Amino acid sequence: MDEQDDNSQPEISIEELQQQLSDSQAEAEKNLNGWKRSEADFANYQKRKESESKELVEFAREVTVAKLLPTLDSLEQALKHAPDASGQWTVDSGQKFQSDYQQWLSGIDGTVKQLDKALEELAVKKIEALGKKFDPHFHEAVRELESTEPEGTVVEEYQTGFELNGKVIRPSQVAISKSN
Repeated sequence: MDEQDDNSQPEISIEELQQQLSDSQAEAEKNLNGWKRSEADFANYQKRKESESKELVEFAREVTVAKLLPTLDSLEQALKHAPDASGQWTVDSGQKFQSDYQQWLSGIDGTVKQLDKALEELAVKKIEALGKKFDPHFHEAVRELESTEPEGTVVEEYQTGFELNGKVIRPSQVAISKSN
């Protein structure tokens, strides 16, 4: 056997090489165009998702406002019907004022309950604070008071805290007990 025959490779013509190069360039161009289309599709997808997210936030705002408007209406009515303490004071007028005031106070209490219900329907929960152990995740200590309660117990609540979907949206402002 001839040594030259073992190392010989079939010769490829220039025309065949040019055809392979042309095929490879066409395939590369096809892949590049596919990649560009995918990139454009993804950019459009991102824009569409961003638009949908904005719409969802706007819808949530609308629902929230719609839930709260009746309570606002009730508060406005309560202010219009606030008892009038002006004028001459007599025993009868004092009793009438007290009666009017009790009715008005009852209406305000009902309005607060209406607002609590609206917030509950929006999945907003009040954070329980009084008598609980201070937790910085849910409470903001604004004061310490001497108390017979165990140290670090919430003894007064100045502002109610709220959470939504397990996330604190406003911590309770509280006073906590300290040792004597």
